[in-house]
Amino acid sequence: MTADEFKTLLARVQTLEDAESIRTLHQEFTRAVADRGFDILAGFFTEDAVIDLRRHGEMSGREAIERHFAGMADAPLTGAGYVLSSPIVRVNGDVASGEWTWHRLLADALVAGRPVRVWGVWEEGRYRCSYRRTEDGWRISRMRFRVVLPEPDDSPAGRSDDE
Repeated sequence: MTADEFKTLLARVQTLEDAESIRTLHQEFTRAVADRGFDILAGFFTEDAVIDLRRHGEMSGREAIERHFAGMADAPLTGAGYVLSSPIVRVNGDVASGEWTWHRLLADALVAGRPVRVWGVWEEGRYRCSYRRTEDGWRISRMRFRVVLPEPDDSPAGRSDDE
């Protein structure tokens, strides 16, 4: 193996390790959401991160993100489970992008204003994220999330941005 081939191989291994680190980061983020670990969620983001989650509007900076997730702690427990799948991660040096499919499987739903145990209620969503390598490892620098099925989050034009 030549020195150039060895250098190319090392770069390929680094890219694979980076992609795996990003997948793990996003999976741990989703697990923290499912476990209602709202107090740790901001730590998955860079200091200057931007999030745009459903109808909450865009928020910038870790402090705003921390306040957003802290507010979720007061929401009632829905009995939901989450499945994160189909990751597409593209690494380019110290930045990366990722797309994910998300499913939420609900066991409790509100019917006439009261919780009822049901089976088979689900939603499908899409995460579109940017990531950046920091001195603390990979972090999310931008996160956009929309539900696309069965009832899409509507854009101002009346359609899901992901259609």
